[in-house]
Amino acid sequence: MPIDGNLLILSQWLSPAFPIGAFTYSHGLEAAIEAGWVHDAVSLQNWLEDVLEQGTGRADAIWIRAAMQDGADLDDLNALARAYAPAAERLREAEKQGAAFVKTVNAVWFTSFPAVQLPVAVGAAAARQRMDGDAVVSLYLNAFVGNLVSAAQRLMRLGQTEAQQMVTALTPLCLRLTLVSRNEGVEELWSNAFLSDIAAMKHETQQPRLFQS
Repeated sequence: MPIDGNLLILSQWLSPAFPIGAFTYSHGLEAAIEAGWVHDAVSLQNWLEDVLEQGTGRADAIWIRAAMQDGADLDDLNALARAYAPAAERLREAEKQGAAFVKTVNAVWFTSFPAVQLPVAVGAAAARQRMDGDAVVSLYLNAFVGNLVSAAQRLMRLGQTEAQQMVTALTPLCLRLTLVSRNEGVEELWSNAFLSDIAAMKHETQQPRLFQS
């Protein structure tokens, strides 16, 4: 049975060990926990479901797909992605991680991608490697969930087993969003995760805090 080497590369890119500093961002979750909007495993899972299906998860899946299209203009996509950012920290989070991702990919795979936001960068790099779009989106969303669950473990009482149960519980949603994103382009971008956006704004002035977002 042949093994797809691109899956190993993709796993490397989306691993917590890949140097983009993902562990320093909570995507507004720190502010949500401080405000009491997220306070236990149930409320955390509900929060993450909304962020995935109604906010960043779905949007990032669309950005990845768009960047993987033949002839995609990365500068135009990046400008549009910037315009859709609902908060300064949300924009900085995507930009800094994207720049770090591109820096490492360019150095290791001898490419010359410009510094763009993370989902655009991942999509562009994946397209160059001729990766499968479904694999890229599903693993990206899974890594996104894993990072936020890890952040929650540092902010509230959430054990290792409970954390892994949550990631597992959200896997079907990641897969469903992957399939949905096949037929969605930037024209279908929208977000209904308003409380998540507000949390990102509140976090800008939150003190003390552990995370950059």
